[in-house]
Amino acid sequence: MNVFCELVHSIYDCKSYETFLKDRKRKTFLFGFLLVVIYFLLTMIVPFVRFQMSTGGIVKIVDEVVPDFAIADGRLDVEEQFEFAEGDTYFFGDTKDEAMTEEMILENLRRYGTVLIADSENLIVKSNGQVQTLQIADLDIEITKSEIITMFRPFVNLAIGIILVIVFLFMQATFFFGVIFVALFGMIVASCMQTKLTFGELYKLGIYTRTTPLLIKALLSFLPFGLPFFWIISLGISLGYLAGAMRSMNTQDLGGQPVVFHSEESALEDRWKRPEEDYNHWNDTGDKQN
Repeated sequence: MNVFCELVHSIYDCKSYETFLKDRKRKTFLFGFLLVVIYFLLTMIVPFVRFQMSTGGIVKIVDEVVPDFAIADGRLDVEEQFEFAEGDTYFFGDTKDEAMTEEMILENLRRYGTVLIADSENLIVKSNGQVQTLQIADLDIEITKSEIITMFRPFVNLAIGIILVIVFLFMQATFFFGVIFVALFGMIVASCMQTKLTFGELYKLGIYTRTTPLLIKALLSFLPFGLPFFWIISLGISLGYLAGAMRSMNTQDLGGQPVVFHSEESALEDRWKRPEEDYNHWNDTGDKQN
């Protein structure tokens, strides 16, 4: 059975779990790796592609939000007033109207941790608790918004790629580490069901029991609301699959034969009942003696 068939059978066929125990460690690892790949595609790549298609990407959003500006001949020229306030960050730029008053500048410097205020000749920057006032003419640069976007576009794409790779590796590590808890609780289930399985075997089976919980979690990510304490439900589903697999193994150990129960009364009757041939034997002996 290939890995893709095992993905399907791990969802609905508990009897296949005994076959999964015979898989090599490399194949079991491949199964878990592929399962996380599917989960990663559903929860990260699909939403990211939808975001890119609906918005055009982060670079396009920045291009639409930030007004056109240019620095040339020691002066800053902004097409229209720009103001952005989010969390502890504040940006303001205006080179057409009157500059921001000193009282407003001081108020924004007190309120926000990261501040950038610009007029046609000066920049006021606050970062890490330090405030600096710079003259644009001293910067000795000439640049436009389109040039900055073109310059940083490759770095943005590279940063997104690195973040996705880090998230993927984190998901892989979290998955295989989380199966340890499935195996630990599985030892309790195995003890209650009197099934002799080692921790390594329970860990291997635990990898296959994670198929349904991860698929459910992936589908829930598309809903506008979350399910609280889903990790408990997820663990319960995995343990349910383990119990079903153990029940199937215990049934097969009986060789498919039904278990026959005898009452205590019938057992006593059989115990004290004299066999028919012995009874005839004693009668024959008595006749001969007579």
